[in-house]
Amino acid sequence: MATQADIGKWSFSIDATDITEILSISSVGTSNSLIDVTSFSSPPGTMEYVAGLADGSEVSLECNRVPADPGQVAMIAGVRGQTTNAFVLTYDASTTYTFQGVCMSEEVAPSHSEQNKVSFSIKISGAITEGSV
Repeated sequence: MATQADIGKWSFSIDATDITEILSISSVGTSNSLIDVTSFSSPPGTMEYVAGLADGSEVSLECNRVPADPGQVAMIAGVRGQTTNAFVLTYDASTTYTFQGVCMSEEVAPSHSEQNKVSFSIKISGAITEGSV
């Protein structure tokens, strides 16, 4: 049986500046909190909930460290400046996921036997918009 899973090319940008040498990107999404609305009128022995506010995920990136890359420089500046920036995740130059995010962390992993790497984390702030290029 054949699968319909996609394997494609992704790109990621901060404030319209591409970040190069990305090795991995974690998932981008939201989850709803729950509000307990259980009352004396609830069915016996059960709890009842309604959806609360949506919370954006934390997005992690791992890249080959390229000190002169404008995207990596912008990410480091975002972390150190504690800024909220505009991010766009693009799939196969056709589908985009656009969101605002807080630059949370940057970690450099130096190595004497492999490529040097840098990791970033971003907390999504607000809604994610899916669109077409």
